[in-house]
Amino acid sequence: MERIVSKDNERIKLLAKLQKSRRVREESGTFAVEGIRLAQEVLDSGLTVRQAFATEDAAKRCAAVWKELCRKTQEAFLISESLEEKVSAVRSPQGIYCICEIPRRSQRDMTLSDGKLLALDRLQDPGNLGTIIRTADAFGAGGVILGGECADCYSPKVVRSTMGGVFRLPVWETADLPQTLFALRQEGFACFGAALDETARRLGEVPFPQRTVVVVGNEGNGISPQVLAACQQTLYIPMRGEAESLNAGVAASLILWEMCR
Repeated sequence: MERIVSKDNERIKLLAKLQKSRRVREESGTFAVEGIRLAQEVLDSGLTVRQAFATEDAAKRCAAVWKELCRKTQEAFLISESLEEKVSAVRSPQGIYCICEIPRRSQRDMTLSDGKLLALDRLQDPGNLGTIIRTADAFGAGGVILGGECADCYSPKVVRSTMGGVFRLPVWETADLPQTLFALRQEGFACFGAALDETARRLGEVPFPQRTVVVVGNEGNGISPQVLAACQQTLYIPMRGEAESLNAGVAASLILWEMCR
């Protein structure tokens, strides 16, 4: 097995770029996964692994995971521990890395879904996005739709915070969320937007049909007028305290629980 010791190695350069650059991830159609737990989630999910990397210590310490990665990947390499400072996105690296293909899911698959969907309009905080994807996976949602200007669901922070949920749960990206919502409505989906207005209905009193999509908006500005116009009904989360609003990740989690229970 080839051993890489130079930080100027092209494979190491690509791994480091995938950890930092959304543009590189989008252009290459790949993303980086780091850590033993997430490597096991990759194997369990059936994602295509293009390359796998491990320090000699990690290859011995996590022999079962490393052996399976080597069997599933197109190329496997041992790397020196000195390279981890260049390729790791965490403070305490575990010595296991892989480059996986980003799953390609069609808009048609979305419209054919029989599950409850959550759509996000310009949600920009990676921590919120990771929490939402993890929660949607846990509650059995049919998938998550990311409207334009959302955070990258394959960035290292999001991947880590989903705890493997982004490998399992269908995630679609759309540049035109209003058009996507109209397309879903034409396929029989009921479309709700989380927004407080004079027509909004209280969460807990809204019956969600089997084919439903609920939109949660940007952390600071909520749902855009264009996206809101594509929704058939608005809903709100009742609050007894003095807070003006909930964190977007918390709000989405409450909606997912109510929608999927």
